[in-house]
Amino acid sequence: MSSTIDQYRDAKTQYLKLRAEAKKDLLRRFQELANELLLIQRELLEDFDHKVAMPAKGKKPKKPSPAPAPVKAVSAPAKPPASAPKPAASAPKNSAAKDAPLFAVKDDLSAEEANILKHIEKNRRKLAEAQAAGKATKPIEDRIYELEDELRLVQSR
Repeated sequence: MSSTIDQYRDAKTQYLKLRAEAKKDLLRRFQELANELLLIQRELLEDFDHKVAMPAKGKKPKKPSPAPAPVKAVSAPAKPPASAPKPAASAPKNSAAKDAPLFAVKDDLSAEEANILKHIEKNRRKLAEAQAAGKATKPIEDRIYELEDELRLVQSR
């Protein structure tokens, strides 16, 4: 059993030696590239009067964004509008507040409410398009949320 421990210790010391050598090689290579970069920067400035700034921080490689699922794009426009009443669920009366529609449905909408609803629907279409294109949706979702809040305030008056 001691031979296994000896082999482990030998492997560990060999690993540490290789690690130290690799670190030295990488640092040496980095210095070579940095010196070459400075030389090129100086030549650009002297020969072509073109100043190139050294990057303060390296750029991280972009991760490829996953392709959006076509189901989302198809199902997004099929959502009922937020102003539509939600189907009644056969739940206890304690959860009546949860099942209540998000917006009170009125027969006569004020001009302000109609305008807000129009903007909500417009932003929902933008959201569906952004999801289908795989673009960022957070700003659009935030705007929809703000408009829905505004509509709640207008309806509570």
